[in-house]
Amino acid sequence: MENPQTNGQAEAANKVILSQLKKRLGIAKEKWADELLEALWAYRCTPQTSTGESPYNLTYGTDAMLSVDIGEVTIRRQLRDLLLNNECMKTELDLLDELREKARIKEAVCKQRVARRYNAKVNPRNFQQGDLV
Repeated sequence: MENPQTNGQAEAANKVILSQLKKRLGIAKEKWADELLEALWAYRCTPQTSTGESPYNLTYGTDAMLSVDIGEVTIRRQLRDLLLNNECMKTELDLLDELREKARIKEAVCKQRVARRYNAKVNPRNFQQGDLV
């Protein structure tokens, strides 16, 4: 059976999501569909190691408000001023491109570090024409 070539980033994300589902479900594996949305939300709101930012933050320019915070009276909700909030959101959206660029730089540095570590372990070999490989 052939497997089409896949996107490595998608495979890595799927591995993390599956790991979270396994931790949440324990032995009740047949209920994975009920927990999938929460696992996806957790993945999207968790800062990633390579970028230092959450996918939600890189998409919308702000941190997500947890559903627990919406129903409860918290300092974050008590001190909100809609006009001030709108101004802050506009500022955050203006700075979003800069945030994404910083995340790209952090990701490139992380990839270089991994490549350096991998290449340090590789033993180069030279082959000549006629060598049996």
